[in-house]
Amino acid sequence: MKILVVSNNYPSLKHPSRGVFVYNLVQQFCKLGHEVTVIAADNFISTKVKEVESYGVELCTVFRPKVFSFSSLQLGSFNTYRIAELAQIKAIQRTVRKNNIEFDFVYAHFMMNGIVAVNSLKDYKKPVFTAIGESDLASFTKRYPKDYFNKSLRLIDGFIAVSNKLKSQLVGYGVSSKKIFMKPNAVDLNKFYKRDKEEMRRKYGFPNDRKLVAFVGRFMEHKGPLRVLEAVGNLKDIGILFIGNGPQEPTGSSVVFKESVPSYKIPELLSAADIFVLPTQKEGSCNAIAEAIACGLPVVSSNIPEVIDQCAPSYSILVDPLDVKSIEKAIESILCNDDIRIEMSNKALESSKNFEIEERASSILNFIESEMTK
Repeated sequence: MKILVVSNNYPSLKHPSRGVFVYNLVQQFCKLGHEVTVIAADNFISTKVKEVESYGVELCTVFRPKVFSFSSLQLGSFNTYRIAELAQIKAIQRTVRKNNIEFDFVYAHFMMNGIVAVNSLKDYKKPVFTAIGESDLASFTKRYPKDYFNKSLRLIDGFIAVSNKLKSQLVGYGVSSKKIFMKPNAVDLNKFYKRDKEEMRRKYGFPNDRKLVAFVGRFMEHKGPLRVLEAVGNLKDIGILFIGNGPQEPTGSSVVFKESVPSYKIPELLSAADIFVLPTQKEGSCNAIAEAIACGLPVVSSNIPEVIDQCAPSYSILVDPLDVKSIEKAIESILCNDDIRIEMSNKALESSKNFEIEERASSILNFIESEMTK
């Protein structure tokens, strides 16, 4: 089939870490024999980024039309995001027309792209399917007039929700559960797998005499890097690998590593660690957790519905993400007992086959094909 992907969250040479999970899924669509075109609108200010540009090993055709970006500010009943949305709609229409892009259906990633897709391509009368991976839809919908949002929602032919929480929210907006396929995010197990711990520690210069905790994500309050820092503060001989960046600044003697890295380095860094900790307050479906499981790490994370969808008790301890003492206790209970840690690691590796991206891509396409033949 010919698939048109609409996503403003797609990696480029300028932004190599942006939307890598979208890129990975799209590559799987191609490997399964489909012809894929991606339209990834880019901020007009990024003038050095070419309209057609490849990232990594690119198996599809990518167009990057320029649009002006506006922040989401509520001015009375009007949200400034609507200006950027209109620019994206015009850019998609122009790109499809200019390049004579043919497609059997549209796959839009995130609700905002689904709404842009149905309003820019409705004249083509092709089905539109939208992946819902936002951490929460309630706050997102406030940027749209209610009638416009509801009408756009009705034009979308099917949804891929990454958690049962998001599926329930869609049903709450009037979407039939029959039109929703729930499938958590997944990883490429050819890239994310357990490496030799000692070898990875030598490669990155990490100490061998400390247990290492890995945190992957934005350094933001809701992700909880400073709560991890505080939780480890009372534990002896434990260091932290902070993989990412953001406005919060974790510092101190327990910080062994703090850097944003290309995606190919993440499985190496995870393999150098003993445990993965992410006390997040909200998620869609957490790619970082799926990656940690694939690298065989026991997980300490949050007792919230979207994380429960990903984590089984055999390899995880889920706690109140705001309770630093509970985070500390969970970390200590795993790291102070090598037998428990090793058993949890083995269970994580066994479970990783449930988060394999090729199987996820096939399942999504099977759902779409079944909806198209109804």
